[in-house]
Amino acid sequence: MLLTAIAAVAVDVRADEAASRPVATRHQMMKECMAKQKASDAGLSKEQMKKNCRDVTEMARENAKADQKSADQR
Repeated sequence: MLLTAIAAVAVDVRADEAASRPVATRHQMMKECMAKQKASDAGLSKEQMKKNCRDVTEMARENAKADQKSADQR
């Protein structure tokens, strides 16, 4: 029972920490994504890598905003 209580507190603290982190800028996210794309060496053109990263970045930003909104409602 004590372990369950500790685990519940740890999860709650971790959720608070995640909610308080600033959202990375679009430029930072694109830069990180492009580096990952280049490192994977999937044989994609630079334009295709940019398109993939734009999609990933936009989705990540939308998710982060939704997470922030739900955290604010608590």
